[in-house]
Amino acid sequence: MAPTGPEHSTTNDRAGRRLILLLADKPYYVRIQNPLSLGDSEPVPDIAVVPGKPEDYREAHPSSALLVIEIADTSLEYDRTVKAGVYASAGIPEYWIVNLVERVVEVYREPTQTGCRSVHLTTVEESISPLFEPNLRIDVKGLLG
Repeated sequence: MAPTGPEHSTTNDRAGRRLILLLADKPYYVRIQNPLSLGDSEPVPDIAVVPGKPEDYREAHPSSALLVIEIADTSLEYDRTVKAGVYASAGIPEYWIVNLVERVVEVYREPTQTGCRSVHLTTVEESISPLFEPNLRIDVKGLLG
């Protein structure tokens, strides 16, 4: 993997901060660049929203997530294939790729052992409601900057 560039880092910080603020009064914990224990794999997503609070994971990393987000520029193909497969086979219900190359957010849902049945591209004019909090509207423009 190529080193993380400044746009990737800034986007990750912005998206993470936005989610932390939006979910501050909810029973979720936003993890930024921390591992998930998914069977044989321990990926480190850019952002993961998990149930509970940080103290719930003092003894072990979460074994699932409600939402996983990867910020992608040079890693775009890897995130679309390898990471999408890892998250889908682990049953992660929702996976977003903040695609810095094409300036869209790719929303992957309905995981199976071989991938996701639903993939939707959202543009900067749109917003996304995560499955775990359907009344929440997250502007794509705010994620992409």
